[in-house]
Amino acid sequence: MDWGPLIFTIAVAAVIVSAFARQQIRSVRNRTLKSWVRDQPVSYSTRALIRMRGDAGIGWVTMKNPFGGAQLVVRGSGIELSLAGGVGGGWFLPAEGSTMFVDHLGWGGTAIAERECIRLSGHDASGLVEAAINPRRPIGEAWQALLLAGVQPVERGG
Repeated sequence: MDWGPLIFTIAVAAVIVSAFARQQIRSVRNRTLKSWVRDQPVSYSTRALIRMRGDAGIGWVTMKNPFGGAQLVVRGSGIELSLAGGVGGGWFLPAEGSTMFVDHLGWGGTAIAERECIRLSGHDASGLVEAAINPRRPIGEAWQALLLAGVQPVERGG
């Protein structure tokens, strides 16, 4: 019997279960933060291409779904990065303590098809959250909304 396909199937299943479990743990830990952010009035909202830094800072994963992609919502002094249509949990950050800078990021974090984006870094209850945001509306509008909410601009990579 060839054990290779069985071992591969088990490994893939383990990775999927592990990713789902990590997402569920993050969701539970951030329940209070999510409520705090969502209780604030919306000051800015736009659909956006949002890429999240993968676990351990490795790679970039695009937030997307078949219902319209992702959205950036700035609410008072909180930030929501979520899938359009309310699918999935999203990421929620306090603006205070978060930083941003303008960068150029391409496919998978490479230089291929680079686009200007806002690199946002902050902490939720589970740790560091890093995102690259390409708003559909002018980037200056998103920058200004984040600035007014309390996100601090920094030098690139700072």
